[in-house]
Amino acid sequence: MGERYLETIIARSMRIGTIQTLKALGLLTEVVTITQAEKIYSKRLIQEWRKKAWIKFYPAQNQTRGKYYVKMSELETASSMYDIQNKVPDNIIKTLMDHAL
Repeated sequence: MGERYLETIIARSMRIGTIQTLKALGLLTEVVTITQAEKIYSKRLIQEWRKKAWIKFYPAQNQTRGKYYVKMSELETASSMYDIQNKVPDNIIKTLMDHAL
């Protein structure tokens, strides 16, 4: 049972690492308007992730497209963190961490 959750955590962690690598190599488009982010992930999730400080709103240089933008790498990382949080119960995470130590 715990193995399935461990697989989920590892898969999401690999996704986060891949996103960060693509960002570092300049292969990931970083600038996403707030409206675009809300269309991709939903307005509710964008607000929740911002409240949790998983994403930041950055001032835009191009005022015609919007006053703020978000980084795609932050959105993707927040999405993965959200998946882990929703798919793996806290008691399973604690159990897995206790066995790792």
